[in-house]
Amino acid sequence: MASSADGMVAELLTEERPARRSDKGGAGGLDPGADPSAIARRMRRRAIGLGILALLLAIVAIATLIARQVAELQRRQQAEVALSLQLVVTALRHLESDPDLSARAAADALRRTAEAAPFLRAQAEDAVRRSLDGSRLRLSLRGQAGRINAIAFSPDGSQVASAGQEGTVRLANVAEGSESPELRGHEGEVRDLALDPDGKTLASVGEDGRIVLWDVVRGERLRELPRQPEPLNAVAFGPDGEIVATVGQSPVVRLWDADSGGLLANLAGHKGQVHAVAFSPDGRHLATAGSDATLRVWDLLSGRVLQVLEGHTDAVLALAFSPDGRWLVSAGEDRRARLWEVGSGIAVRELAEQPGAIRAVAFSPDGSLLATGGSDGSALLWQVAGCTRADRECQPREPFAGDGNPVTDLAFDAAGTTLATSGADGRVKLWDLAFDHAGAIRSLAFSPDSNRIATAALGTGATVWDRASAKTLHRFAVPNGTTTRVAWSPDGTRIATAQGDGSATLWDAAGERPPLTLLGHAGRVNAIAFSSDGHRVVTGGRDGMVGVWDAASGTRRLWLRTGTAALNGVIFSRDGHSVLTAGADGALAQWNATDGKRLRSLQQQGDEILDLALSPDGSLLASAGTDRVVRLWGLTGGKQVRSLSGHAGAIDALAFSPDGRLLATAGRDRSARIWEVANGTERLVLPPQDGAVHALAFSPDGRMLATGGADRRVHFHPLDAAQVAAALRKRVTSGLTDAECAQYLDRTPCPP
Repeated sequence: MASSADGMVAELLTEERPARRSDKGGAGGLDPGADPSAIARRMRRRAIGLGILALLLAIVAIATLIARQVAELQRRQQAEVALSLQLVVTALRHLESDPDLSARAAADALRRTAEAAPFLRAQAEDAVRRSLDGSRLRLSLRGQAGRINAIAFSPDGSQVASAGQEGTVRLANVAEGSESPELRGHEGEVRDLALDPDGKTLASVGEDGRIVLWDVVRGERLRELPRQPEPLNAVAFGPDGEIVATVGQSPVVRLWDADSGGLLANLAGHKGQVHAVAFSPDGRHLATAGSDATLRVWDLLSGRVLQVLEGHTDAVLALAFSPDGRWLVSAGEDRRARLWEVGSGIAVRELAEQPGAIRAVAFSPDGSLLATGGSDGSALLWQVAGCTRADRECQPREPFAGDGNPVTDLAFDAAGTTLATSGADGRVKLWDLAFDHAGAIRSLAFSPDSNRIATAALGTGATVWDRASAKTLHRFAVPNGTTTRVAWSPDGTRIATAQGDGSATLWDAAGERPPLTLLGHAGRVNAIAFSSDGHRVVTGGRDGMVGVWDAASGTRRLWLRTGTAALNGVIFSRDGHSVLTAGADGALAQWNATDGKRLRSLQQQGDEILDLALSPDGSLLASAGTDRVVRLWGLTGGKQVRSLSGHAGAIDALAFSPDGRLLATAGRDRSARIWEVANGTERLVLPPQDGAVHALAFSPDGRMLATGGADRRVHFHPLDAAQVAAALRKRVTSGLTDAECAQYLDRTPCPP
């Protein structure tokens, strides 16, 4: 284009020369003899040419600018893609070691890929799903500027208080992740705090010897008890809130009147400083522990020592009573926790040694779990039932935290669904304990109104949970075996369970009416389902028998032998006129639900079928099992219409979405997958779980998929991308710090 412009300039100059005078003495004006019209034409051509030249030069400049802008945009896009991928990698690498960092990195990746290519957006969404599901961390709060020494939940679980190295007390709103103004009243670091039973008054003690009582509602100091001449280590309220106990560098335990501040008693007996103090739930006893490696249990009426518990080999730093007052747990510098029977003073169990000192212990509100927190940065959960019986196994469940940041304190909320931990990094972390089970989850089902969920797990009966609060509504005990399957009636009033002892049970979902027991199977009942109208129940067992029962009376209406092989799946057809069965021999058949006649055989034999599912309109049957393939059968023609492959292990569970467009599968390869029914496309692979996935169910509105398995907890997977983003926003309260960006992204400060 530049050469064309140069040529035009030369042409214009050539045309101009004949019109100029050759006389050297002239002024260089136009030839007087020249034709004026010719001169005008030449001038017009010159002006037009110069205009075209200017236009071409402008086009060249604009093209150059656009090229530069495009190059800069491409560079920025490439840099943004690289940054997003770095964030995704950071999130995935720290799922276990630092779940808080993982969540914040995933959140940033999701924000940056809002308008990105589908592949990149999918990578960010996968990182977010893994961050939400792969860790129990629900929220991370900045509690203090330095090390946190103590935390406590308010009785309603809405607030968590923290105190520590900076000498302040803070209250954080759990739902919003916000903090109240700091409470200042100490001259040095605050060592411990405690809330009274109604949650309105908070006591704090510190190295300055002060005992400060705070009005939690107003955020003001109420009063100060007499200042002590030595640093104080711990404080506790009595169960009635009227007595405050304090311990510290002195070996004397002091009891105070919470209202008047008067000294009630001095309890002397320890041979060194005292680190921990706790009231028994009934308020009759007080337990203390100290650097002399002993625990002392005091009678508060007489002030006498009832028991001196010995067994630790170093300072005891923490202790707690179980909610029923039967057990006492202690832990300390010797890296071991011990469980004591309060009545006898006998040490019933010494828990496994930990890598570092154990600085915090706590029982869950129902007494079923014990939490320990250590200087190695891990928080562990232990089943109390197993650890208090010599004939039972006592091993910790999966660790929380685990990022190397020493755990300084622990606290359960009142519902027992959240565990709070504090650390040297100044953060309070809230861990989700909701929907935990003692054994592997084998089956689960939503109530028709979606407000409740029923689960069945190994070693237990069925449990009904409130979906929103995760509170246990009912536990249906099975005296003679384990619950293997659970199903909800269409009207939501009853729950059917299948048991390992050969029985099945129909329960009132509200827990008000007595259950109906269905007897007849000679071995474990593997499958149970309601008819669409809820009037009948069908069961299938290891004995190869099918039972059809009246749901109102429990009367057996049909007893059918399908063969010698065990039955793993049995369901009613949509119209209720037939039942479909699947066996360990791979047989797949349809039977008349009234007289038991075989209507047809979809498959006579093959690999073991482990589960069946029927589409909402009743036109498709899905089967899957040990061959790792899902097969879709058209019930109109009785032929296989499609197969779905992708699992690397046996498939244990199937479920159609309420609209019939999706099929969810769960396998022993630790994965759950979602497929498009119409074309067989794999739509989504959910984050892997810590063990086989045995159960799944869509919520009635189709927006959520619940899964459960060997890791013993229910996972809830929002299926809509907006729901995923909203769930992450609730958990993440801050972004990456400049130091983290420099360490993990090689950028400082953090990119905007």
